[in-house]
This record gives sequence, structure tokens and C-alpha cells, in this order.
Amino acid sequence: MFDISKKMDDKLVLKDKEYQLLLSFDRVLWVFDMWNKAHIPMELKPKLALAKLTNDVIFKDMDTEEALAIYAEVFEKHIQVTRAIDEVDRYDIEGNVMPKRSKDDSDSDDKPLFNIKYDGEYIFSSFMQAYNIDLIEEQGRLHWQKFNALLSGLPDGTKFVEVMKIRAWRPSKGEDAKEKQKMRELQEQYALPKN
Repeated sequence: MFDISKKMDDKLVLKDKEYQLLLSFDRVLWVFDMWNKAHIPMELKPKLALAKLTNDVIFKDMDTEEALAIYAEVFEKHIQVTRAIDEVDRYDIEGNVMPKRSKDDSDSDDKPLFNIKYDGEYIFSSFMQAYNIDLIEEQGRLHWQKFNALLSGLPDGTKFVEVMKIRAWRPSKGEDAKEKQKMRELQEQYALPKN
């Protein structure tokens, strides 16, 4: 949980040794991207992730099972975004946004509304528009949890929010055919790539 009443404690303690976690949004996104690369052997991925998030090469020589357990702990405590309400952006271990399903919505499908990597242009422009934050200049500085809080708070009228609304749109009774056709064309235009 993103607790603004406390200072962020991004430390990993292993056998009485403390490692500072470097959790800028770009490092976390690098880890997500690396995790999705098929050419990188699976046994190397948790080691590379830990090395990137600590800037310490010691993890590259670690046992794969141990590295995976440690990465899972780091992911759960420091990367996985959770909020006190049910409207939660959750990521799987590879960085994919996990779909949200409303308990009340039987018509809901499991398609995510965004992909941080694919929608980077919309996210960048929306951060500039809403917060005057240049995400390129903030690489290495803007914390992953702060990035997520700002992302989830983007206001209406920003490109990212508008694209998400288009992707989330479902036809309703009483909507005229012309409007439905226009929205379907927009959904096609802004569709996420199929894996």
C-alpha cells in the first residue's frame, strides 16, 4: 500500500546485509520488459531483476530458486501496487497489468485497459499535461509507487484517460447506431496489440 504517512523504506535485508532497492519507475519497467523477453533464460531472470533493482552484481551468482524467492518477496512488498479499495492496479510477475473484474459486473471481460509499455506515449503526454512532469527527465528519480499513484490519478481530458474510456466502452440500450459505430472504430484504432 502507498502509505503517505511513512517514509518509503526500500530496503532488502538478507542474512544481516542490507541492500538499497532502486525502485524508480524506469528500473521497474526495465525488469518487467526483461521478464517478457523469450531469449533470456528463465533461470537468469530473477538474478538480473535483483541486480537491476539493487545495482549489486552479487545476485547474478545466486542460486536460481533463492533468487526467485527473493524477487517474489521484493515484488510483493515493493512493486505490486495495492490500494485499500477493490479498484486495484495489480501486475503479474512479468509486469502485465492484471485485469480487474467487478464483483457486480457479470458482463465484464478480462481484457486489461492499458499496457504501460505500449501506452507509453499516452502516459508521457498525460503526465506532462496534468502534472508538468517529463517522465524522461524523471528516469532514475520518480519512485515506482509515486508513478502509479500519479497514473491512477490522471484526470479526465488527458489522452491516457480518454484512451482507457474508449477501450472500456460497451454499447448500451438507447445509443444510436452512428455513435456505436464511431466508438467501435475508435476501439479498433486504440486497441492493444494481441499477444
